[in-house]
Amino acid sequence: MTGNRRPRRRLAPTLLLALCSPSVAALSGCWGPAGNAEYERELGTLRAENNRQAEQLLGQKAALDECQRRLTIARGLKPEDMKLLFYPDTLVIDALSGGEDYDGKPGDDGVTVYLKPVDRAGDVLKSAGDIAVELYDLAAEPGQNRIGEYKIPVDKCGELWNGKLLTYHYAIRCPFPAGRPKNTEITIRATFVDYITQRVLTAQKVCTVRLAP
Repeated sequence: MTGNRRPRRRLAPTLLLALCSPSVAALSGCWGPAGNAEYERELGTLRAENNRQAEQLLGQKAALDECQRRLTIARGLKPEDMKLLFYPDTLVIDALSGGEDYDGKPGDDGVTVYLKPVDRAGDVLKSAGDIAVELYDLAAEPGQNRIGEYKIPVDKCGELWNGKLLTYHYAIRCPFPAGRPKNTEITIRATFVDYITQRVLTAQKVCTVRLAP
């Protein structure tokens, strides 16, 4: 009788690994930050907000490109004319942009943005245009991300130009309107509308600010 018994089949190592993996993942999740429900919720909210704003930026860019095409036609500038002109092709937010202390008290109470209109050859141009700067705290609660918006009309932009000592840029001071952000990373979004060509240029950059103790 004993000779007819079938030998016990051992589970294959891959099957054992598959059975154990969920348990191991569950245990590791309890000890890591992913197991923290609050962390997961905030992370999901931030990702959703970033995705929404990314989609919004893509839609705005498409609309701006179409506006540029129509305005160029309306002004009578043909493609061959554009090849002969020196005009801003891209907008650059200089690396010096960031938090600044305007009132002398501990902590930054605003952001200074340095903008460079750059032509196709990579040269900075002193080009007249309308400037708009928006500041965002993307880590803040949904609906409270936007800190403020700052607009400089074309007839005032010349006062903000710096063209001495090898520095060529617009310097825009953006004091926080009410209170200070709770997070150190601030997102800068800048828009420049060239006066001659009516081209709409945009740029975005993350900077840091010092919080008050």
